[in-house]
Amino acid sequence: MRLVHTHPVLLVLMNFLRLPPNSRMVTAFCPSRYSQHISRHRLVRWFARDINEDSLSEVKRQFQQALDLYEANLKAAPPNVATILSELETEASDPEFWDSSNQARNSYVTSKISQYSQLSSRLEEWEALKGDGEAAMEMLFSEDADDLFSSEEKETLLEELAEASKKLLEDGERYQLELMLSGPYDDQPCRILLTAGAGGTEATDWVADLRRMYERHASRMGFTVTIEDEQPGEVVGFKSVEMVIDGGQNPFGWFKGEKGAHRLVRLSPFNANNKRQTTFAGVDVAPIFVDESAFSDVEIPDKDLEITTMRSGGAGGQNVNKVNSAVRIKHLPSGLAVKCSQERSQAVNKDLAMKRLKAQLLAVAKEQRVAEIEEIRGDRVEAAWGQQIRNYVLHPYKMIKDQRTGWETSNVQSFLDGDLEECIAELLRYRAKEDQEAALQEPASSGK
Repeated sequence: MRLVHTHPVLLVLMNFLRLPPNSRMVTAFCPSRYSQHISRHRLVRWFARDINEDSLSEVKRQFQQALDLYEANLKAAPPNVATILSELETEASDPEFWDSSNQARNSYVTSKISQYSQLSSRLEEWEALKGDGEAAMEMLFSEDADDLFSSEEKETLLEELAEASKKLLEDGERYQLELMLSGPYDDQPCRILLTAGAGGTEATDWVADLRRMYERHASRMGFTVTIEDEQPGEVVGFKSVEMVIDGGQNPFGWFKGEKGAHRLVRLSPFNANNKRQTTFAGVDVAPIFVDESAFSDVEIPDKDLEITTMRSGGAGGQNVNKVNSAVRIKHLPSGLAVKCSQERSQAVNKDLAMKRLKAQLLAVAKEQRVAEIEEIRGDRVEAAWGQQIRNYVLHPYKMIKDQRTGWETSNVQSFLDGDLEECIAELLRYRAKEDQEAALQEPASSGK
């Protein structure tokens, strides 16, 4: 359509909103339908009415989408959260509950109280957002809304409805992701071990960057982070960092996909010629069983274990630095190895290391879908070329790409500042699809 004598006010509005010439608002004021002498007041008033109608329709659609998701999530949530929480709190109020002989149960119940308290608060927040949205909807779409509310009041109601819809949708979609974390160990705390790979000083600096990235992401997601051990690099950074992620919902389930080699490509600040350099860091993730009965039946033959002792090093006094109190246990068939140096006693460190190894073997057995520990294939993380799960390219272009899902982003700074949620969510959806396909293939295989 050719607009020969379009009203000047309409031209400004078209340019501001980038309206195409054949849009309804433009054609309504074409010279072929209206006189060029339309008043400025009438044009702006009609345009504002049209925007309000479109905004109302869009926000109404978004709120209905949020309500549908709310109903679906309400059905998926445990129906008796308040009852379960009350029973756990009653158990914890018993003075005998806190006896040292009941330590395993203490940890388990405390963890469950935290989880169900957060879920209860979440359900209350959903209900409040739903109520706010429905109240705003009722007022905005009432028959006498034009008589009861001014334009400013209706705009405020529209903003409140949009905000309620946005929050209900965002948290509802996050809950949908959490429902995918239904593995037997997903709700357990986890231990993340970062180790420098190939690259020398560049690799130890890369471990420091990863530590910062995971600490910030954990904080964003409501988890707590405790650094249990760190071995400083010779120049900068760390040779290794051991961190524990606890609190929040499903710590192990959320972080388990980070296991693997992480490859960095950048102009090295430690290279005298400022050349581009590739370096690697290994990330290992294992659950921490709050209830130790989960692996009490796991037996590992002595011939499958290689146990070595060493000095702990670092801060801790003369005993720590002069006595071989640190213990490293390696599971020879799989190559998995754990090290414990946090206690002053070698015997205590050995016991802790064995528990960590059993927990890690159970998680790997589940991941590899094997029934027995003896069936586990080699699972040691190799921080080297060809093993990477994610590439972080900072030069000659900026790109972070997950090799498993194909997810990528050019906003590398935001990602390294802890914005991992979209990447991890994509991996969860990818693995859920893999699990569904595997479940469909299993009956076919058994029928052959």
